[in-house]
Amino acid sequence: MQRLCIDRIANRARDTGFIRKFKNADEFNFYMISEIIEKVKKDGSYGIVDFGAGHSVYDDREIFERVKSMLKPFKNIVLLLPDKDEEKSLDIMKSRATGDTRDNKKFVESPCNKELATMIVYGNNRQPVEIAEEILQFIKERKEQQMEIE
Repeated sequence: MQRLCIDRIANRARDTGFIRKFKNADEFNFYMISEIIEKVKKDGSYGIVDFGAGHSVYDDREIFERVKSMLKPFKNIVLLLPDKDEEKSLDIMKSRATGDTRDNKKFVESPCNKELATMIVYGNNRQPVEIAEEILQFIKERKEQQMEIE
């Protein structure tokens, strides 16, 4: 399954200066996400799109609502956090960080990620394989429920 990391795309946009075409981060993130969604729809390549932390957090509510509308058809949007307790999550993120962590508080406290997510998964010191199994089980159960309804 293909994984598309939006952080990598954003870093390239910063390195090449492409990001300067936009007034602010919200407009840039909206552009990136809309381009990615169009590509995914066109190619039928439904893999994993890794939004990172900030690409789904918006100060401009109008832009956020447009992103929310674009993501509506996608049923498996996972918000992955280290812990249910926000302060503990921030501490864990800081202890694991290799770079700037100043925006983490904004990312964790923003309602945007929670509004976009169709499932929230907490790491709770589990191994990645355990977390992946929980996500896959959730998706499987949702699919089975959908088949029962139809």
